[in-house]
Amino acid sequence: MLRKIFPKTLLFRSLLIIVVPIILIQVVIGAVFFDSIWFKTNRGLVRGATNEINTFLALYPEFKQKNKVNELINTFKNNTGLIVSIKKETQQLPSANAVKWYSLYDKIVTEEFSDKIKNPYWHNVRFDSSNIQVLVMLNKNEIIEFLIAKSKIRSTSGRIFALWITIPSFIFLIISIIFLRNQIRPIVHLSRAAEKFGKGQFDIDFKISGALEIRQASYEFEKMKRRILKHISQRTAMLSGISHDLKTPLTRLKLQIELLNKNQKLNSLKEEINEMEKMINEYLDFASNQYSQPLEKFNIFQVIQNLIDKSFKKNIKINSPKNLIFSGRKNLIRRCIANIINNSQKYAENILITCKKIKNTTLITIDDDGPGIEDEHKDKVFRPFYRIDKSTAFKDSNFGLGLSIVEDIVNSHGGTVKLFNNPKGKGLRVILSFPN
Repeated sequence: MLRKIFPKTLLFRSLLIIVVPIILIQVVIGAVFFDSIWFKTNRGLVRGATNEINTFLALYPEFKQKNKVNELINTFKNNTGLIVSIKKETQQLPSANAVKWYSLYDKIVTEEFSDKIKNPYWHNVRFDSSNIQVLVMLNKNEIIEFLIAKSKIRSTSGRIFALWITIPSFIFLIISIIFLRNQIRPIVHLSRAAEKFGKGQFDIDFKISGALEIRQASYEFEKMKRRILKHISQRTAMLSGISHDLKTPLTRLKLQIELLNKNQKLNSLKEEINEMEKMINEYLDFASNQYSQPLEKFNIFQVIQNLIDKSFKKNIKINSPKNLIFSGRKNLIRRCIANIINNSQKYAENILITCKKIKNTTLITIDDDGPGIEDEHKDKVFRPFYRIDKSTAFKDSNFGLGLSIVEDIVNSHGGTVKLFNNPKGKGLRVILSFPN
């Protein structure tokens, strides 16, 4: 379950490791601040204003008898900042306090007023942008209005604290992201270089950089690449020698047979030598260095269509977009598809080739209506010189290398080849999958 929620890339996982502790620290610090400082400070300010209201209410009857109410009002205004007015007309207090249930400050004000003010009252925290209104009823004909400055009973340290705790954290988070991207970039370059190398792109412009561990991995990758390239070079040189050493005596044998074959009695031997020459050429093609061919972009629909028109005569249909661009080694892809079609033509009457692109993958599906291949042989047929029917050895130039060459070509492009039963009926389905 957690694997589905967590991000997949190293960058976002690293950011998660950085961000989550920062957020938790901010939540804890914010909770401690608001519980121990902000709440207590605002509660004390509101309690002080409440005591001033109660003091005025206690002194008001005495000053009223002496007709010195205005003097009392001015004294409170000058010393406490309370703006007091007496409303003589008959009226009722509003039915409900204008408070918000989600506001912590409204909750503090309501708790303090309800606890300290004994007379019926009503308050409006949002009377205007600067004041809080408190209406206290002394009797049916007299209501006292108090206007308390918000700056007097409300601490602004909460907003300042919130800004100081969020803005610097956000700035440092951006800086961390920048540095983290720089640290992850060499890993991305290494993975791309490995991907290209797996597709046979040996001319990789790869610069070693990053932390010590990443540099070490990059050095090992470069050493591995050089070893593989050296092995391929040695194999190419060895096969060139084998080609020369084997073809020369075969050519002499063919000439000797032509000279001795006056009565056509050596035709069978001549055919055996021709088959041997074909087998050697087939093997050399299979084992030769295929990576020397350049990568290019081409229309795979046109390649397959030209291949069908020039080389095959049976009922072969192709279902593909007219402009399906593919990046690879054109001649090798042509030979790969030709080998599959050759195998299908030996046993099937109809062949359907379907090409399509799904996201970042190009799929080439080849269906036929032949007898198909048993499940036990589907993995083995990719082995060099493996033949399902041993009695057909060397018949129709069947040396058991066709599908081995197909797999080698597909793997050199970073793709896969799989064999299935034809879902539309009898026959075989071959699916070639190439990453773009």
